Amino acid sequence: MTQPFLRFDDFEPGRLLGTHEDLVTPELLAEWQRLYPWDAAPPGQAPAAMATALVMRAYLQVAAPRPPGNVHAAQQLRLHAPPDIGEPIRTQVWCESRELRRERRHVGFRTVSTGRGERPLFEGGLRLVWAA
Repeated sequence: MTQPFLRFDDFEPGRLLGTHEDLVTPELLAEWQRLYPWDAAPPGQAPAAMATALVMRAYLQVAAPRPPGNVHAAQQLRLHAPPDIGEPIRTQVWCESRELRRERRHVGFRTVSTGRGERPLFEGGLRLVWAA
């Protein structure tokens, strides 16, 4: 039996939904550079723009399973430092808000990503119109 998807009522503002561990491997960096060849970084570092993809990877793993039909309404990101290649990245995903607006279910998420020794990397927010 498959796990039912997350519903609007399952979200509680202020609650940690989960943590995702990630790593910028040379292979992941090469994949990024194939997509964005102009996005270069100093040797040994990931390009700063990769932070968006790393946050989305964490969100997709933690806030799952999701109902079909969600709408990604907004995203913001504040970069403290780009991760180093091979540096473990720990991203916590929190439910920040849950509200009905014009009969639509809006869910806000907050993310905090740290590297080695809890070094701040980036933090951000996502807002979705939740389908169920």
